[in-house]
Amino acid sequence: MKKIFLFLVFAFAVSVAAAQVKGFGFGPRAGVNLADYMNSPGSARTGVYAGAFADYNITHRWGIETGVYYSQLGSTNNVEVGYASQTIHRMEYLSVPLVGKFNFLGGFRVIAGVEGLFNLSAERKEKNGGPTTRMENVRSSNIAFTIGAGYLLRCGLDLTASYSKGFHSAIMHSGETTCPTYFRVAVGWRFIGTNK
Repeated sequence: MKKIFLFLVFAFAVSVAAAQVKGFGFGPRAGVNLADYMNSPGSARTGVYAGAFADYNITHRWGIETGVYYSQLGSTNNVEVGYASQTIHRMEYLSVPLVGKFNFLGGFRVIAGVEGLFNLSAERKEKNGGPTTRMENVRSSNIAFTIGAGYLLRCGLDLTASYSKGFHSAIMHSGETTCPTYFRVAVGWRFIGTNK
């Protein structure tokens, strides 16, 4: 029984090591953001994250990745002066990341880099059904630092989790630092080079 167990462990290790990827790849990716910002008067908002990525693994160990995504950030359960009920801050962005990747144990990887955020819209909605209004003084663009980890299965299925924090306040002239922060989980599919 012990020999069988050791053989299975060895076979798994060999198959994982053989799953290393080199070269160009691309594909769709979608997931969810749990977003807030520093000194927010509320709590995290759950939002959509969807788009496409392209990567290039220079070696089996090192690579780079970019992409274009629609990303919902903001916050919810905000208690603000002048509003009868709690509010939701709905901030939509075009997200363009550029990260470096270190691949190990076949499909595992860690990532670190930056993410450009370009504001598409920013609205405030009262939770009791009040009117939706445009948020003022929202920064039109931002940069976030991103770190994370992921796993690429041999079939091409790609799993990623990351944390990002903006360099600048999302809301300007607010008197407080409101850098966006968000935790993200996503699922994608990598075409080309998934079985090398």
